Amino acid sequence: MELPHLQTLFEKYKTQGLEIVAVEATHDTERATAFIEKKGLSYTTIEDHEEDGVVFNVFNVHSFPTSYLIDRKGRVMYFHLGFEEGDEKEIEEQIKTLL
Repeated sequence: MELPHLQTLFEKYKTQGLEIVAVEATHDTERATAFIEKKGLSYTTIEDHEEDGVVFNVFNVHSFPTSYLIDRKGRVMYFHLGFEEGDEKEIEEQIKTLL
């Protein structure tokens, strides 16, 4: 599960400008809210919907987790599909190049 790892990175780099937006697209608001509270996630979380949502229609995301690292000019610089233990190290290195 990538979200707790992202929380660690958020805490470490938020003062340098890191922003994280996590998107919940399963339409299970109650379960998502409980998970966010249990894991102590403090970055932005939003809910999106498959048929008419930004995640699906603009970013063409149909598999989770999918992560984009976007620079300060709004350009997608890195892309990750899926998450395995240890991926957070590569993501952290990429974050450092963008801050």
